[in-house]
Formats: sequence, C-alpha cells, structure tokens
Amino acid sequence: MDQDYYITHKMKNFKIRSYTKSTFAYTKLRKTFGRQPLFQMVPAHIIDSINPDQELQKEYILRNPVHREVQASLPQSEHETNTRRRVMHEQGINHTEGGWPPDVHLYNEDHLNRHRRRVQHEDNYIHSILNMKPYVEHLIDQNNAIDMYQTYFADMQPQTPVEKYNIQIANIFRDPFCRPVSCITWTNEKIAKLVASYCYKMYPESETKSKKICYVWDVNKQTSPIYEFSPTHGCWQVACSPLESDLLITGLGNGTVSVFDIRVSSNSVGSSSIYNSHFAPVTALLYTNSRTNSEFFTGSPDGQCLWWDKRNLSKPIDRLQMSVKLAVNEEPSFINSQGVSALEFDRGLPTKFLCGTESGLIINTNRMGRSRSEILTSFWDAHTGPVKAVQRSPCTLRMFISCGDWRVRIWSEEVRTAPIIVTRPYRYQITDVSWAPLRFSSYMAVSEDGIFHYWDLLRKYNQPVANLHISSHGLNKVTPHPEGQSIAVGDNEGSLFLLHLSDNMIFPGPNDKQLMHQTYNRETKREHNVDTRLKEQRLKMRTGVEPPTVFNEEENSDIDDLEEVTKEYFNTVKKEISQMGGALAGDS
Repeated sequence: MDQDYYITHKMKNFKIRSYTKSTFAYTKLRKTFGRQPLFQMVPAHIIDSINPDQELQKEYILRNPVHREVQASLPQSEHETNTRRRVMHEQGINHTEGGWPPDVHLYNEDHLNRHRRRVQHEDNYIHSILNMKPYVEHLIDQNNAIDMYQTYFADMQPQTPVEKYNIQIANIFRDPFCRPVSCITWTNEKIAKLVASYCYKMYPESETKSKKICYVWDVNKQTSPIYEFSPTHGCWQVACSPLESDLLITGLGNGTVSVFDIRVSSNSVGSSSIYNSHFAPVTALLYTNSRTNSEFFTGSPDGQCLWWDKRNLSKPIDRLQMSVKLAVNEEPSFINSQGVSALEFDRGLPTKFLCGTESGLIINTNRMGRSRSEILTSFWDAHTGPVKAVQRSPCTLRMFISCGDWRVRIWSEEVRTAPIIVTRPYRYQITDVSWAPLRFSSYMAVSEDGIFHYWDLLRKYNQPVANLHISSHGLNKVTPHPEGQSIAVGDNEGSLFLLHLSDNMIFPGPNDKQLMHQTYNRETKREHNVDTRLKEQRLKMRTGVEPPTVFNEEENSDIDDLEEVTKEYFNTVKKEISQMGGALAGDS
C-alpha cells in the first residue's frame, strides 16, 4: 500500500504555574517499513552441496596418539560462608513509679514525703493542677463513654493450632581423614563446644589406620577445630569434666584411660597403666557423683566396671564383675561375666547405674549393696545383640530407654518381663538413642541408613513426628545439648552435623509431664495384667483348671465406673431420639 500513515508523537511538559503544549510530528512511508514475512511449511531440500577437495585429502596424515583438553561443562566455583549468629530477645519494663530526681531514693519513704511537701509548697504547683484539670476531665469522660472491656469475636469457634516440626542442619564439621565418629560430648560452659573423637572400632587395632588425632570444635566455626588432642591409641570414649571444661577424660582402644588438658598440650597429662586397666577397649565412660567431681567409671567387653579418680590413675579405686547368670556355687570371673557395651548414670540416683551388655542384657546395679544379689539387683533381656545405648527418662527415673538390633524400647523398673512401650522394627539397625533434655515425651534416634528420627509419644504413638535424611553414610551417634536447642549427630565418614530444632520440639507443654506419668502408669498396669494372665495360663496348663483372674481393686473400680458411664450414655441417647420423634425412635 502506498498510502502514508502519519504517526503523531505528543510530548507534554507540565509546570507548576504555566502550561505549554509542545507537538512534534514526523512521517514515514509504508514501503520503508520492510517486507511482510510470510512463512510456509515446505519439505526439506538441498540448497547446495560442496564436494570434498581431493588435493586436500592426499595431504591428510593420521596422528596417533592425539592429546586434546576439552572443557565441555561450564566453569563453576563453590564458596561457603558462615554468618555470625545474631541473638535477639524481647524485654519489657514494668513502669510502676514516676520519674524522681536522682537525689531521691525510691525505697526511702522519708525522702519521698520530703520531696512531695517541697513541691506542694511551690507557687507553680496549684497553677499546674488547675491547668491540667480540663484535660484530665476530658480523658475521664472518654473512658466513661467507651466500653474498654467489651469482648470482640466471642462467637467465633477457636481453631486447633497446627504444630509444624522443623529440623535444620545448621553446620557440618568434617574430619579430613574420614574416620567414623566414635563419641560426641558437649563442654559444660555457657558457650558450649563440641568434643568429638574419631577411630575405627576394631580390636586389635589396624596399623594401616593409625590416625589418632581428635578435635574440639566451635559451633560457629566449621573451617578448622579450635583445639586438638592426640591419644596414643584409638579414642573410643571421651567425657568432659563437670567443673573444668578444658579437662578431658578419654577411654582408649588398649583399655587404658588418659587425662588431657587442652590448655597445656595436645598430649595427655596423665594415663593409667595397661596392667591395672581393662583388657579390652573402653566402650563406656561416665562421671559419677562425688564431692570433688573427680571420679568416673568405665566399662569394657572384658566384663568389668572400674572406678577411677582422675587425680590418681595409677590404679582403679574399685572393680565390679558383671556376672549375673551364675550357676549354683559359681564364683564371678572373666569367664562368666557379661561384656559391657553401654552405661547410664543419673545424679538423681547417686548409688545406682544401668549397664548394657554385648549379649543384649540391661543390668540394674546398686554399687552400695552388701551382697552380690544386692549389687546386681535385676536384669532385663532387652535386645538381640549388643545394647547400643541406655538412658533414664527425664520425666521419671523409674523409666529408661534402650536401643539395639532394629528396635527402640522403653522399660520400667517395676516390670522385668517385657518393655512397656515398643516401637515398630526399622529396616536398618538403630545405632544410638537419646531422650530430649527438656521435652519429657520426646526422644531421638539415628539409624544406619543416615536418617534422624524424632519421636513424640504424646503426639504420635506409632510413628515419628519428624524424619530427616542427614547423610548418605550411616549415622552412629546422637548427643543433644543440655538445653535441647542443638543436636550433634555423627556418621561413619567423620562428618559431625549440628541440628537446630523448632520450639515445639524443644520446650514441653504445660501438662506434658503429668500426661507422661499417666502414660507410664497405664502401660505399666497393662504389662502387670498381661504378666498375671500369662501366669494363670501356665498354671492352667499344669493343673487343667482355669483359676479366677485377679485384678487390683483400683482396676475393678475403674471397670464399674466405665459400665455406669456407658449405661448412662445409652440412656441419654435413647431419650434424645425419643424427643426427636423420628424414625429411629420407632425402630428402637
């Protein structure tokens, strides 16, 4: 088309006081816009064909070999930063007193009365009160006109709050030699540090895997450890002093114990003799209750527990053979003793401790017993294989948790035949378990498939409330901080993970402790009833007559109350149906 199109571009300038209209017009022919593109679907055809040059083919020479460097992917770089942690908290002020001069003491009544009299005798005092009177009366009238205590949204139904469980990996500390984490502990100080030992738990030790160095990590610095200490043998266990966080006790692979002061040197400042120590690696090490906080005890697969004083490691102060399954007139010895795999001590029971063995037993021990039966009071056949961990409940010391094989079990000291709470079997073996320090109904477990499991018995009874896949390698240790906000988890490749939990996984509810007591009592009664019924069945099989089932008086009263409440409920339902006059009433 040869017709010209005119495109007008108007520019307007606005000013504060005057208005000026400015117009600039330019023209352009349609044919200068370019040719209109038209696309069509056509089959493929050859536009041109270039034949090879035979002269160039004669000059071709085969090169063998050929070395070329090719970068087929885009260049990438990795950078890690750890920002500084910012701690924020809210703080309020309860302002109950007005401002007083600095020379007037707030809690001295004479000073206050003297200052009031001095102010009231001033001339400006009366004029200030009279000037303030209209404004104060206006505010009083406003308060009287407005209903300050009116309840809004009273007819709205409250909604059930939704709990969201959140687990985050805050930091990762890696061992440059990729050794498995053998033990994790927190230092007892305001800003706690992580102490981690690394070794291959093999006995006898392998000479090819001879790295023995262990680290102390700052939780805010993952690039390098702040301290290092070097045991003479593989470090299987480590514990921090309750009073001095710089003193470390280590249990080694040759059965000895060593004391390290990281302020002085990376080498040990004291060590026990191999002739007065364990004959196998130290598999458990804990501090005990003492006035000087210098005593600790150790366990080993050699079947004995040794008590030590870190001020004098020349010989142990006490020994105990863990022999429980003895024949008549048989004396305890290394032959019939049970190898120790885990220990548990709580300061609430200063003379008692729990011992997990390699044969799957959990032994309840009272150190101050007079006879052998009073020292090793009872035991539970807990697991198939070694007991990996055992720990008393922070809710009540009568209950404790254990892990081994593919299960986690909760036990009561009053029931010795079976656990009171059993979780479903896992696909992979459970390597460690620990109670949540502050939340009475929760515990955490790690397994060989690299998953961290968090359980809450008051929220979900048959499955964990939260899972997190942490590592592609198996996890072997979990140690929560005493305040519960951070969890340290170790794996088989030397990685130490620092986890942060949400608040609903850290702090307990107002009635959690009472509800957990009720849960423990209910499950304990159930196991007692099951045990009683099994005894009756065995007696029936022997005598051929079924004895009457005996229940406690409390249980009979509970059954009677339940029947009365059920009867009253059905009577109320029938009465309501009859009042409705529906078809249901006619049917009934």
